[in-house]
Amino acid sequence: MKQKRKCIFAVCGCLLAVTVALGLWFRSAQKDVEGIELTFGGKTLAVSYEELNQIAFSGELVNGKGERTVHEYRGVELSQLLKTHDIEMVSFVEVTSADHYSVSLGGDEVWETGKVYLAVKIDGQAVEGIDNGTKGAQLIVFGDPDSKRCVRYTKYINVSE
Repeated sequence: MKQKRKCIFAVCGCLLAVTVALGLWFRSAQKDVEGIELTFGGKTLAVSYEELNQIAFSGELVNGKGERTVHEYRGVELSQLLKTHDIEMVSFVEVTSADHYSVSLGGDEVWETGKVYLAVKIDGQAVEGIDNGTKGAQLIVFGDPDSKRCVRYTKYINVSE
């Protein structure tokens, strides 16, 4: 009986070791593109953070307490990013963070000049990703009475035509 139990423990230990080794191997083999997933018309594209680092812009945000702050940014206007990928018709856009916080934007406001941006730098500092030390992006929506639609850790943009 003792011999059978030792054999079962040995087999379980080997299986656990193989499972851990395979998990580490698969994880290291995955190439997670740093950037944003842009989905439209049944297609999904990976957009690198470097593609978002195009222009400097600044503006005022208002928090839930009515406090106003002005910041300097580096990034891209969302409408320009969409045009770059030949997206011209938009009913609404859903922007989702890596931690699954999601907001919706109407097509009209996406095309409004100077309103909606994706920032990769804020006040000279790189926007961090959800994991410490990684790159990130933040949705910036100017003109809102409360900046709840300024999505940190922006990861997914889903465009509906």
